[in-house]
Amino acid sequence: MTAEPTAPVDVPADVPADAPPVTPASAGDVVVAIDIGGTKMAVGLVTLQGELIDRDKVEVDHRLGADALFGTLNEIISSQLARARDHHHMRVLAVGVGSAGPITPNVETISPLNIHAWQQYPLREKLAIATTLPVFGDLDAKALALAEGWLGAAIGKESFLAMVVSTGVGGGIVLNGQLLDGASGNAGHVGHIIVEPNGRRCPCGSRGCLEAEASGAAIEAITGRPPTSPTYEIMQRTGRLVGRAAASVCNVLDLDLVVVGGSVALGFGATFFNSAQETLDEHAKLTFARGARITPVRLGDRGPLIGAGAVAVRGIHRARRARAARIAAAS
Repeated sequence: MTAEPTAPVDVPADVPADAPPVTPASAGDVVVAIDIGGTKMAVGLVTLQGELIDRDKVEVDHRLGADALFGTLNEIISSQLARARDHHHMRVLAVGVGSAGPITPNVETISPLNIHAWQQYPLREKLAIATTLPVFGDLDAKALALAEGWLGAAIGKESFLAMVVSTGVGGGIVLNGQLLDGASGNAGHVGHIIVEPNGRRCPCGSRGCLEAEASGAAIEAITGRPPTSPTYEIMQRTGRLVGRAAASVCNVLDLDLVVVGGSVALGFGATFFNSAQETLDEHAKLTFARGARITPVRLGDRGPLIGAGAVAVRGIHRARRARAARIAAAS
């Protein structure tokens, strides 16, 4: 593993003007990685080489108000900061966040569709105040794409799609070595590709979105059973719908690899992935998309936190380059 995430991690982006300066790195430094999903939030310590050395998690309590919910997150952040100092004897350089979306750039605000208390919530400011560290953020599935391109199933791939199929459905697209951001930082929302015209109402307001038909929340609403207790037919159907969406992206963007993680996809296992591959084969018929593969993430359940860590490492390097550019311009 390399000390610095290579492409697609190292792509242009703005560094917040009020971000604290990043301390020069040394051996034993870590970043705090935060993964925010619809049902749980996780916090861990990730080295600059991408090793997850500690972690903790808390369920999302949907009964809480915005700041009370942040308080539950801050408890495990404080715990991980203490463990970095007292147990691992490591210095924390920055905070990296991978959050369910939509978001505004660098998680200035987040509005996860499945966390109603956090709509336009000023997450970066809250984290910066709580930790007194530089904070860098992105969408959770984009963070996963960074992780899998850095250390996982997409090593060496210049173009691929990463997907999270969990409580919700998200995506991150790497094209020609660049992680796509889009106009507002929300590129890759593959959960809102229509897979069932006139299907179920989606939290986004549309109908028939992949998220409305194949997410963990949708499966429970459709079947009355948690996604941890699926029928064979549901596992097949979920894979089929994900394969349908993946084929659309592969056909549009000339991709031949789709990397999928998330508790639903990984929990459904081979049945899901076989069904998804069959459907991808059925619908990716153009010469450049024919033979596209859909495969599980290589980093398993460590991927989201390693991805959030990659967001922080990327942010550290951007901040250093921006500071060097300012010094050069002033000289």
